[in-house]
Amino acid sequence: MNGSTSQLLSLITFGNQYLKTVPLPNDYYPANPVFKFCNTVNFMHLSSSPNGTTTEIAAADTPTDWFKLLKQEGCRELKAYYHPTENNAGGTPDHKMAGFVGGGGTWLIEAIYPAYSDFWAARWQVTQQNDPNQNIWSVNYGRTVHQTETINFKPDTSEIRKGLNSVLNNIKLFAEQHKLNNWAAIFDKALQIFQGKTPADEWLDSQISKEGYEPEELQLIYAAMTAHVFGGMGSWNDLSFEKPEDNARYEELSFRLYDYMNRALIGGINSVK
Repeated sequence: MNGSTSQLLSLITFGNQYLKTVPLPNDYYPANPVFKFCNTVNFMHLSSSPNGTTTEIAAADTPTDWFKLLKQEGCRELKAYYHPTENNAGGTPDHKMAGFVGGGGTWLIEAIYPAYSDFWAARWQVTQQNDPNQNIWSVNYGRTVHQTETINFKPDTSEIRKGLNSVLNNIKLFAEQHKLNNWAAIFDKALQIFQGKTPADEWLDSQISKEGYEPEELQLIYAAMTAHVFGGMGSWNDLSFEKPEDNARYEELSFRLYDYMNRALIGGINSVK
C-alpha cells in the first residue's frame, strides 16, 4: 500500500474517532505504522497574496493537535476525496505513476463543518536523508481550500464490490497463467479478505480506526489496501511480456485494478457512520 495514501486514510479514520469523542490510542502518533519513516507530520493554513505568493501559517504540530483544532473549530467529520490526474506526461496512466511521490492521482482530506468544507493536501519531502532511524520524511498537510461547498462523496459500494471482485479474480487468473505466483498470492489474499474468509494482517489492521464501520466496509478497505501492488522498481508495474496481447491484457487489468482499488478505498472510508 502506498505510504502517503495509508497515512491520509489513517488520519481520516482516527480523526473521525476523535471527533466522536472516542479517545485515541495513547501512542497513535508517532507509533502508528503510517508514521514510520516520518520525522515530522504537521499542518498549515495556506493563503495566497495578490502577487501570487503563498503564505504558510502553522496550525498544528502533530496529528493529535490537528484533531483537537478541528474539534474546537466545529468540524463534524472527515472524508476522503480523490480525483485522477488529467494530464500526466505523455498520457501515462495513473497506475504507472503511483510509485512516485505525488503521482497516481490526487488524494485530499475533506473537513466538513455545518455550513462548508475545508480541503487539506499532503506534501512529502525528504529532509533528513541520512537519519540513522530512516525517518527521512517531513510531511506537511496544507489547508488548500477554505470554506467551500461540501462534497461528502459517498459512492455506491455495491457496484464497487462487484467491480473489485471481478478484477481481482481476473488479475489473479492472469498472474497464475503467467506463473507469477507471488503476485497471484497477493491477489488471492485480497480476495480472501474481501470475502471475509481471512482477517487483515495486523500491520494493515492497526492503520485504520474501526470506529463507525461495519465488517463488510472494513473488508472492502483492507482488500483494496492489500491489492495496492503499484509502485516503482520491483512492483507489479515493473513487468512486461513477450506477446503484445499479453502486454495489452496486463495493462487493461492493471488500469481496472487501480481504478477499482481507489473506488473501494473512497467508498469504504467514506461509509463511516
